[in-house]
Amino acid sequence: MKLVVALCLAAPAAGFGFGKKGAKAAPKAQKRSSSGAQYPSVALPWTTTPLDGSLVGDVGFDPLGFSKYAPGAWWQGDEGDGSLKIFREAELMHGRIAQLACLGWVFPEIAHFPGKDGAFGKMNPFEAVDAIPNAGWYQILAFMASLEVYRVNKLKDPAYVPGDLSLGQGPGRWNPFGFDYTPEEYAEKQLQEIKHCRLAMLGIVGLAAKSSGAGDVGVLQQVGESFSSPEYTSLAGFYFPEGI
Repeated sequence: MKLVVALCLAAPAAGFGFGKKGAKAAPKAQKRSSSGAQYPSVALPWTTTPLDGSLVGDVGFDPLGFSKYAPGAWWQGDEGDGSLKIFREAELMHGRIAQLACLGWVFPEIAHFPGKDGAFGKMNPFEAVDAIPNAGWYQILAFMASLEVYRVNKLKDPAYVPGDLSLGQGPGRWNPFGFDYTPEEYAEKQLQEIKHCRLAMLGIVGLAAKSSGAGDVGVLQQVGESFSSPEYTSLAGFYFPEGI
């Protein structure tokens, strides 16, 4: 569970701001995505939506109408600019955390660090919660709070692009992997990320449901057992006369 928590807390570091080829400047602020106008929804063709399709991955799916409000940083007195910046920031952060959480959920079954009383060896993350000492929880919560304060303060900047952590190509940006995408490749990477984020948020719910009440049994083991015959099936013939 410690590994899961550590991966989840490191999730914002997974947000690479892939720059564009050429000028290689920091990403520009995204266009307005919510307005008073109504547009046909691609995801729900029988409905309309204020979403205009300018956000990456926007297919007009908003059955609860959240996009009508487009909140700003209300805790700082910001009334919002209609750009859905807060919503997109939340979606990316939750999606990145979910991707790492999915990996952390199954990783202990593949490999884990040694620790006192097998603290890192719990196969079920729910069972691993009790293995974290109080001092460990204090450190985890303090680290989480510091990251959130840093992220929330960045939202005050009108030019801030949701999810951009100054990583990737561009002047003054950290680009450890040497990314050098064309504008077309950059747009495709953005779409891939948001799709993976959404899939992971659904995936972690499924993993949690699978692990609930399973004891110290990992998800991979449970899935593997789903493709094997239980022992009692080999004894079924004992209850029927031969020839039937």
